[in-house]
Amino acid sequence: MLPEISLTDKAGEAFTSEQLHGRFNLLFFGFTHCPDICPLTLAVLARMGAEWNTPHIDVPQVVFVSVDPARDGPERIDTYLAHFDPAFRGVTGPREAMDPWLKAMGVAVHMDPHAEGEPYTVTHNSTVYVVGPGGELIAVFSPPHDAAVIAADFLRIRDHYLRTRAADPSASS
Repeated sequence: MLPEISLTDKAGEAFTSEQLHGRFNLLFFGFTHCPDICPLTLAVLARMGAEWNTPHIDVPQVVFVSVDPARDGPERIDTYLAHFDPAFRGVTGPREAMDPWLKAMGVAVHMDPHAEGEPYTVTHNSTVYVVGPGGELIAVFSPPHDAAVIAADFLRIRDHYLRTRAADPSASS
């Protein structure tokens, strides 16, 4: 189970780990000023749903976690994610609030030193994390990302997870 966190979503509402429960989620950590990794990864995740081309697929919730709270408030995240898929959830909060997730998932984040008001960048990985309905990390997608590959692999991961839970409800990932 992922550690409990308390962040703010793109609508300005509270977002906790509990909101990952009951469905599959794809978490991606980044920032809205990212010049390359974030827009490319989010575009792939936006195309992923089209790969299934099946109406009965319950698509996973995509959660973009901004690791740059100084520049990425709820309104900015909302506007940014609208370019990819308005259904994507966007969350952020103080670094201390997201540290439990960063540590639990091994997310690498480094803010380049900068003077107050000066432009800066954030170095981060481009891994997409799969969180199961119980709020536990069950898989990762490492780059390079391809919508068709993620879509097909996600279905296999989901089916394996569901079979494992049906056979033994106390099973852990």
